[in-house]
Amino acid sequence: MNMLFELRTDEDIRRQAVSENERQIHDALIGRGPWQLTERQRRLLECLRGRQGRIQAISIAELVERNGSAPRQIKADVRELVINFRLAIVASRDGDTGGYYFATSADERITGSQDYLKEALKLLHRVAILRNDQDMMHLLGQRQIEEGKSV
Repeated sequence: MNMLFELRTDEDIRRQAVSENERQIHDALIGRGPWQLTERQRRLLECLRGRQGRIQAISIAELVERNGSAPRQIKADVRELVINFRLAIVASRDGDTGGYYFATSADERITGSQDYLKEALKLLHRVAILRNDQDMMHLLGQRQIEEGKSV
């Protein structure tokens, strides 16, 4: 009997995400991509490498201890790794278990980006108050053009 659809378990999906994360990490570490890692980013990426899934999150305090960088610098470096290398690094702000990790499911990606989305909407609201409607439409149009270029 032929099946039209492949049935994939959550574990199959997770394994595929981990494999894709590892491929992207490897590419970044060997310099395959549009930018070169700084030595500081390389050390950070090595610390994050095995942190696949929310349960494996590493706290910013531990990253500070291991890398000797300030929390603000670690956050900036993580941002650069996500943007420049398209790595699926997300943050959990869950008290004792919070920290950075590689997302291994759509749910982890969505949950991990929720705080960023809330902040972006707050900033957009602030800009809307400071600008007029025509300026806002122009800015949103520019963003759509930029997104089209990066895809």
